[in-house]
Amino acid sequence: MKLIAPLVLLAICYVLFFSYVSASYDALPAKVASHFDLEGRPNGWMSRDTCVGFTMGLGFLMPAFIVTTMASAGRIPVSFINLPHRDYWLVAERRQAALATLFRYSLWFASANVLFVTGIHWLIVEANTSGRVPHLSGTGLALVVGGFLAVTGIWCGLLVRHFSKIT
Repeated sequence: MKLIAPLVLLAICYVLFFSYVSASYDALPAKVASHFDLEGRPNGWMSRDTCVGFTMGLGFLMPAFIVTTMASAGRIPVSFINLPHRDYWLVAERRQAALATLFRYSLWFASANVLFVTGIHWLIVEANTSGRVPHLSGTGLALVVGGFLAVTGIWCGLLVRHFSKIT
């Protein structure tokens, strides 16, 4: 039952992501500024189709990789899994519960990744539609990257806290 909330969140994130990227397609120019220097000036370009395809691929595959990796953690040797108190958590009587917790946490982190890619795409759309010359917002980039790093830090802290407890 603990899987319902992160599964629903991931599904909502994917729906929002694919909807937004699809809806933004027509707003992008035929030649999209897709890479920027430290001042926000474009220094790399893609076609609109390539940019949208790359974004959709990244937004789907990166979170899917995270979830698939954690879902298959039970198939790898215990020595490859790095957890606090690994020997305690991965003994036979607690192994399934520990692996289920890792999987649940992977769903939360996959949702954060989908939102991160959505945020990066939003910045690219804004950069390409906000004026005559494309320019990436440094503030926007700091908010998207900073938010993702903050969520990642909280996620890591909660994961470590969970596995640091020996009950």
